[in-house]
Amino acid sequence: MGEEEIISLIPLLLQGKATDEQERAVRCWLEENEGHLEIYRKYCAVYYRLYYAGEWKKIDVSRAIKQVKGQNDRKTIVFRKRKLLSGVAALFLICIGAYWLLHSDKQPEVCPQKVVEQINSGEKKAILTLADGKQVELVSGSAVDKDLGIVQVTGDSMAGLVYRAKDTIVKALEYHLLSVPRAGEYVMTLSDGTKVWINAESEIKYPVVFGPDKREVFITGEAFFEVVKDSLRPFIVHTPNAQTTVLGTSFNVMAYPDERHTEITLLKGAVVVEAAGRNQYIKPGQQVQVDNVSKEMNCREVNAGRYASWKDGLFDFEGMKLEDLAVELSRWYDVDFFFIHAASGQKKFTGAIKRNNSLQFMLDFIEKTSDVRFEVKENVVRVYNR
Repeated sequence: MGEEEIISLIPLLLQGKATDEQERAVRCWLEENEGHLEIYRKYCAVYYRLYYAGEWKKIDVSRAIKQVKGQNDRKTIVFRKRKLLSGVAALFLICIGAYWLLHSDKQPEVCPQKVVEQINSGEKKAILTLADGKQVELVSGSAVDKDLGIVQVTGDSMAGLVYRAKDTIVKALEYHLLSVPRAGEYVMTLSDGTKVWINAESEIKYPVVFGPDKREVFITGEAFFEVVKDSLRPFIVHTPNAQTTVLGTSFNVMAYPDERHTEITLLKGAVVVEAAGRNQYIKPGQQVQVDNVSKEMNCREVNAGRYASWKDGLFDFEGMKLEDLAVELSRWYDVDFFFIHAASGQKKFTGAIKRNNSLQFMLDFIEKTSDVRFEVKENVVRVYNR
């Protein structure tokens, strides 16, 4: 199938109407040469900048295709390693790559890898510890329905926990602890209506019902919050090295004890972060990093949506070192990474992929677009230079 025929399939792909044969044809075209792969490595960051800025739907794909055809009629486009196509041609290839990672549940047709053991992705699971110390395991197929007098607690592994406060005066705060293990994630709705997504290897401690003057929760690990506005009761998130105060907003908190920094990333609203006696106000699109040793704070502009993509079922990496990427994968797949060559961990990777893919699919994708190879034995992943 010629290049013009491949290009003519793009509208069908973007609309989800392409046949399996047409999808395979485009897939093979993307894997024809190293130049295509270089473009493939770069499109994710561009796609998400457009997506989270609300610009993705404004792309006129049909017009882009026509212009690409026109360019092909006049000259041959040469792909060279470490150089990106400019203009519409580059955007056109970005569209293809974004389609594949976000909409295809099929594994790519690639060369056999060293990965031999199937390790599935994480799932919705957690352990709920009640105020009296009793524990409830929340896994697929399980459900909880408890009347605790001042609150009704319901939920299952799909809907998550939901706390519904009753019209009762709270005499003393009672706390619950929700623990999410490695290879897990969970979602819950607190008694004030605030929704919280909890990532793997994380814990959140919270009152069954909030008091009259403030709403406080305690986090280790990572969580995303959509806070219900309440001007009379500020919402305060405590982490080991920082405190974040809001009235109503959406933000991500990453406070794993084995990370160098605590990160608070704001998507909507306004928050103030306090650490070591200093306050830092941040706006949407900004992130505060708190050094977990020195307690120094640094505020920077970021693509905020990328830091919250995990709650929407995506890994989104942009120029991330493989050693840092490995930490995220180890939490989600419950594996340990071992770098045979230390230099491998310093290699950088850009890409996005669904979190519900298997570990083999993820490693296959990284290996296809990076100069490393992987071997998996039991729950240990060894990383080699290639």
